[in-house]
Amino acid sequence: MIPRAAIARARQSGVTIIEVLTSVLLIFLGLGGIFAINVQSMDLLRRTRQAVASSQMLQECVETMRAHVWPEISNAQALASVFQTPTQSAADLADLNPVESFVVTVPNVPDGAKPADYTFSIRREQGNVKITQSGDLSDQPLLLVQGTVRWRDAHGFQQRQLRTIIGRIGLTRSGVFGSVFGRPATTGSSNSSLAASR
Repeated sequence: MIPRAAIARARQSGVTIIEVLTSVLLIFLGLGGIFAINVQSMDLLRRTRQAVASSQMLQECVETMRAHVWPEISNAQALASVFQTPTQSAADLADLNPVESFVVTVPNVPDGAKPADYTFSIRREQGNVKITQSGDLSDQPLLLVQGTVRWRDAHGFQQRQLRTIIGRIGLTRSGVFGSVFGRPATTGSSNSSLAASR
């Protein structure tokens, strides 16, 4: 039989302040870890969304170039007017003021030629398109397009790049402006090239 004094002491025993504080500390550590993981996950999602939007911007620009005729993409002034309209994906990065730059070159520059004669570049920043290097490559059969989207976020400067080759006889409709093979039309053969391109 248990003495009455022991039963009375057991009823009066409670939890000490140290045990309460230890429990509260463990709860706060657990909640703090959950919040830290949540913040990191949101940051990762934001950065992933930015990377996807920038890649999609570059891809849309390349598809825009492929949808236009050769004289509109092989000349700096013409391409700058094509890029006056921003892509649909540009709205996803609009709050970060991205800078889009495109360098168009000839893949195989002839030996002894000046590289500046075989390249041009344009830049779009805050809705304004600027020609940084003028040029006209409409007589070339292939163009190497190097696009870059650069922006700044909480982690510093970020950028995405895309390189592709566009040809006259590729996905462009250049046959309307030359022969079926993309060469400039000669005098007297324009009717036959137009018929062949249809």
